[in-house]
Amino acid sequence: MDTNTKQQELDALMKERLSQLPGVVQKAVATADIDKHLRELADGHKLHLDQWQSLENEVMLALLGFQQPEDLAKNIRSQLGVSQEVAAELAADISKIVFEPIREELERELEHPDAKAAETSGVEAARTQILSSGDLPAPAALPTVLPATPPAAPRTGTIERAPISAAYKAGEASTARKSVEDDPYREPPA
Repeated sequence: MDTNTKQQELDALMKERLSQLPGVVQKAVATADIDKHLRELADGHKLHLDQWQSLENEVMLALLGFQQPEDLAKNIRSQLGVSQEVAAELAADISKIVFEPIREELERELEHPDAKAAETSGVEAARTQILSSGDLPAPAALPTVLPATPPAAPRTGTIERAPISAAYKAGEASTARKSVEDDPYREPPA
């Protein structure tokens, strides 16, 4: 049996087991960002792509109860082919970045007395508070913005037309004129 078929069967088993879990557990697993955390962990320990895939499988098998979490370091060592020290470091990191956030999320969902509050920033807390309150405050009136350059003053005088040149004759081409000294559009010949 090739590895692609084995991987597909394993994925099907994991999906089936995940669907059998209670909704609270499914939500906790879904919000844990396991893939993202495992990629960061694999990058930090410089694991190859196939090793990262095997690591993800081992974590999911332990998370879904197919394997004991206590055997995670041993399983990582055998499946990834890494030293005992690296396997122990990976298992400790996985416990810290994967299992602990899921445990905390479960405690919050089940309202456990020792549950830690979800870590949210001040902005996120304010956003949640505003969205949860029924009535939203009216947006404050924005002050009108004055233009940087003031508009020009309105004209008070009238525009007068310049006097017509004495050399201008209606219907005569301007090139035919003999005197061009008072023509504003022509220069006298040099």
